[in-house]
Amino acid sequence: MAAAIATDTSEYRVVLVDPESHGLCVLERGDEYRLIRVTVAQRTRLARQLQEALRNMWGLTVMILDCLIPDDGTSRYVFAELLYGKLPGELRRIQPAQLPDDELSEQERASLLAMLDGDIKGPLGGIGWIDEAIAWVETATGRRVSSKADMEQYNAGGGFMLVRLRMEAGCDYWFKATGVPNMHERRVTSLLSKLCRGYVPEVVAERPAWNAWLMRDDGDHIMAMPPESSGVMRFLEGAVESLAELQMRTVGSELDLLEAGAFDHRTRVLRTEAEALFAYMDEAMGLQTSTKVARIETKRLRELQSLFKDVCSYMEDLGLPDTVLHGDMNLGNILVADERCVFIDWCEAYVGNPLMTLEHLLLVNQIEDPSVKASCNRRLRETYRSVVSKMCDPRAVDAGFVCMPLIAAASAIFGRGDWLGTPSRNDPRRQTYVRGIARHMDRAAREPVLLATLSV
Repeated sequence: MAAAIATDTSEYRVVLVDPESHGLCVLERGDEYRLIRVTVAQRTRLARQLQEALRNMWGLTVMILDCLIPDDGTSRYVFAELLYGKLPGELRRIQPAQLPDDELSEQERASLLAMLDGDIKGPLGGIGWIDEAIAWVETATGRRVSSKADMEQYNAGGGFMLVRLRMEAGCDYWFKATGVPNMHERRVTSLLSKLCRGYVPEVVAERPAWNAWLMRDDGDHIMAMPPESSGVMRFLEGAVESLAELQMRTVGSELDLLEAGAFDHRTRVLRTEAEALFAYMDEAMGLQTSTKVARIETKRLRELQSLFKDVCSYMEDLGLPDTVLHGDMNLGNILVADERCVFIDWCEAYVGNPLMTLEHLLLVNQIEDPSVKASCNRRLRETYRSVVSKMCDPRAVDAGFVCMPLIAAASAIFGRGDWLGTPSRNDPRRQTYVRGIARHMDRAAREPVLLATLSV
């Protein structure tokens, strides 16, 4: 009996192609051939997990060319190219026609043959594409890639690609390409690289035909927060100061950012969308099945909508400048470099009130002691104010802090805005998320300091 696969993992069939012979590298099981199968954890970097698994299991360096996941989540498979490594004894090179019929469906086999013939949908993902990419990188940087065996891949498929390249001179670069719906990320990242040098990875070169760009490796990831509160405070204080410096450098460039593809989260836009947002919250509440937490009733949601509009109008009157916002502010998108932080992954770039991203960054603070956490957040707001006060009235900044929990929550729900008119609005996971945000807004709306500010 086959071993059961854990529910938090997925199994992939690996169609591994030898670029020289255009044959397949497969397992020999008795008198038949079988595709390599790899089990990886869900909700992780799939390409990275697959690359590491094939290296650890078989000593092979591969490039993931495409990942295909049917809508029903079954029969997952990937196309991969063998880059480096001697085939171990269990593996054989065969021609596609030698692979048993039950290993690939007719459609999958047709896709394989098309790829082997060079008939692919986009500029990336064909056999040998990485050689062309390496040649471009070496020309753009004047440096040589150390070895294909040293490359680390984190994304692949659908026009997307993310590869870390190590150079002989010791400097690393990131090759990134994006497809639909993130075509705008290259233009936004390139613009921010010019506006916010030192706080966004430096874009060294671009290749528009691939919608790809090359970035210098400008910092290190923090895998986990420091265990002690003082360490958390030091890290977040650096992140807050860097965020404020980054945002102030984008003042006056709002229209350029929007033209590059950033999404419009200016306060007047959120106020205009309030009716649709709160109607969706009401819809999501109506679909709640759990009785552990009470629903927010329609009457209360209408009160929140009215209060939200008042908060938006109040914020507009404060006159704080609009800047770039990072709509996916989490620990994984913050790098540490020397005495500053660098912010990456700008596919969720917005334009709006700068305090929104600060509010989202404060959520990274997971200090358990409530009083210590509150003290930390007060200090972080003071740090932020001290930077932005070079261009903003500090009294307006303080007033904005009071209103921001409601505004930032609405921004988190709104996102790109297009989902409200698509079937994704019916996704139960989105509905659960929105119910949680609505409860956060309900609590924030009861804060006496907010009500006093608005004189409610």
